[in-house]
Amino acid sequence: MSIVLPFAAQILHAVLVLVAAPMLAGVSDWLDARLTGLSGPSVLQPWRELIRLSRKTQAAPDNLSPVSQLAPAIGFGVTLVAAILVPSFALFTSLSPVADVILIVSLLAVARVATALSALDSGDARSGFRQQEVSALSVIAEPAAMLSVVAVALMAGTLNLDSIIAQQREGTLMPAAASVIALVTLATLLVTDTTQADDHLAGRELALASVTRWLRRLVWLDLIGGIFLPVGIAMADAGPTAWLIGLGVWILKLGVFVLALAALSAVFGRIPRRSLPGVLGVAALLALLAVIMVLASAGTA
Repeated sequence: MSIVLPFAAQILHAVLVLVAAPMLAGVSDWLDARLTGLSGPSVLQPWRELIRLSRKTQAAPDNLSPVSQLAPAIGFGVTLVAAILVPSFALFTSLSPVADVILIVSLLAVARVATALSALDSGDARSGFRQQEVSALSVIAEPAAMLSVVAVALMAGTLNLDSIIAQQREGTLMPAAASVIALVTLATLLVTDTTQADDHLAGRELALASVTRWLRRLVWLDLIGGIFLPVGIAMADAGPTAWLIGLGVWILKLGVFVLALAALSAVFGRIPRRSLPGVLGVAALLALLAVIMVLASAGTA
């Protein structure tokens, strides 16, 4: 039974992640429109788009290299793995021993590189220039993400995400000031996460790229919710009743996060592209400050 329950919780988590990512995108687009006075698209619109795109066949040019053909699938695969490793409603599922925070951030970086190679290899000028801009921003964003999770790992004394969340749940994660700074950093990365260039894609490849983008956002939300708001999350071996409670709290947290993001966007507007390097630079400095604070508190700085 000790093996069956964590395995069942892991399978359920993987299915929920795949279902939640498009739904989250639909709810987010609907809220953005409603808060600006528009009727907005249906929350099921992302699913309709995926079905439409999956039925289309992209006419591949003769000079298309294997990089462009495989990159969307690779980006989707590694992002899905990252999303599966981040807990949602339950801790210590069957894959929790490999849920390393550095591995999760690294998988997101690999997905970004795969998308960048696809855009640059396609020969499409618009996608290439857009991807150059995104790649330049990722040079700042990726170290900021890595430093923020390293700061949290140093506080917990472990790189395992489930163990970190368990310590936060029990109130033993410290110091508080560094936790707040790491939270601000991750929230900034969530808000400023740049859209990959996908103008050169169509059909199934575009569908994979869209799901990858939605999964990436879900990873950030689950990281923030799990590490800094581990309320209601169940243990995988606690059984279905505890899972239902954890599932309800997880859905509630996602709804609150999406509503907060939509409200901030409606009130303050989106961050201009020309300001993104400065914002990400501040986030990187904050993440570095969090690491320094943790090391100083441990007497090793």
